[in-house]
Amino acid sequence: MFFFSSKKTIERSSLFYILLRFYTRICFRCFYRNIYYTGWENIPKNGPVIFAPNHQNALMDALAVLLWQKKPVVFLARADMFKKKFISRLLRLIKIMPVYRMKDGYSKLTKNEQQFKEASCVLINNGYLCLMPEGGQDGHRRLRPLVKGIFRIAFEAQLAVGKSRDVQIVPVGIDYSEYEHAGSDLVVHFGKTILVSDYIGFYEQNPVLGMNTLRDHLAGKMKSLIIDIRNTEYYEAIYGLSRLLSPAYIRAGVLKDSAINRFKARRRLSGRLEKFFENPEKQKQSAILKEFYNIYELLPGTQEEKYCLSDDLRKKLNRKTAHYLFAALALTPAYLINWPVRKIIQAIIKLDKDPQMHSSYRFALSALMLPLWYITLSLLLALSFKWCLIKTSVFFLVLLLVACFGERFIPAFSLESRLWRLLQKQPSDLRSRLISTLDKLEDLCRDFFVA
Repeated sequence: MFFFSSKKTIERSSLFYILLRFYTRICFRCFYRNIYYTGWENIPKNGPVIFAPNHQNALMDALAVLLWQKKPVVFLARADMFKKKFISRLLRLIKIMPVYRMKDGYSKLTKNEQQFKEASCVLINNGYLCLMPEGGQDGHRRLRPLVKGIFRIAFEAQLAVGKSRDVQIVPVGIDYSEYEHAGSDLVVHFGKTILVSDYIGFYEQNPVLGMNTLRDHLAGKMKSLIIDIRNTEYYEAIYGLSRLLSPAYIRAGVLKDSAINRFKARRRLSGRLEKFFENPEKQKQSAILKEFYNIYELLPGTQEEKYCLSDDLRKKLNRKTAHYLFAALALTPAYLINWPVRKIIQAIIKLDKDPQMHSSYRFALSALMLPLWYITLSLLLALSFKWCLIKTSVFFLVLLLVACFGERFIPAFSLESRLWRLLQKQPSDLRSRLISTLDKLEDLCRDFFVA
């Protein structure tokens, strides 16, 4: 049946998949404040394609890749998600296949042979396949070592199709301004494709040599699309300062202000700062950077909050109470409507200690629970006031628009206002110090980083 795709043709579309993707795309647009894609021209229109994104944010990484593709994308995900029969069938319907890891038990690793064969079949049938080459997820802005599974599948598929077609790997870079929070910015870069056939000679000569050569090439391509901070000792300082300096870097005239350019600024600055921290002579030359680092250490909140706080600190310092009062009044209806569901979701999220999973839980639960909540409210009011179907439908649509507005802006506003309050509570001498040093940022960026 067309409504459900069969197990043997997982890469084929179905009515269920089309409807689910359409609904998920709408929810995804509501969840993020801004979504930007670059490099659409690099996605092949024909032939077998493997997408290879970095992995920071669980389910959201997968959705960032698949939602705007013309063809269904088949994913490989960790096998422990498939333990429940119902969940396993559901994941299959949305084109997710299991892959086993060492932690799942050595005996289960043999099952990967069948999964890899099925994944190769997706490519042989000119389908889209997506694998996270890093294996696991990590919230740090760096590329971790790539696992060999993606290369095994790529070479097996290339050998199967022969010289008639090229298996192509598309490197993907995904970046979230705050990956834990809704209402943040999402930037996705599709890099230039890699032809697996260019490496098949190495693979036929020596499989290990072939996979290592392709791995190194893919890793280099992926690093150019993401913020890749290799220095673990000064990681927090480098990434924190890159965010602190990025607004001034943009104002120095290097870039125009946009989500994509803010990402580019952080990537360029983190590269310069990494070299700075690795060079003692350069550290001596820039006392002002040390001053910024000292201020950054004094900023309130957790490390993740400091990241958010550091973005355009000048604006946060100059915000007036009236600004937040007006925004709070505008968001109050949406906040009140969504409050019961939001509290339930927060309670569920607290059960999982992995912060990389929180955004995925928040998105999935919101997409499931909020529509049910709106329908319930609409029906209760309709029955209470004996409304007709048209009035009930209009009221439901109004509720839906209000709630979508809230889901898009409330999380970002809540974080912004909380950080603003933290700043206002700081001693006046620290605030003066902040303002004084921020005044020097433009010159620093122009002389030290831009030159």
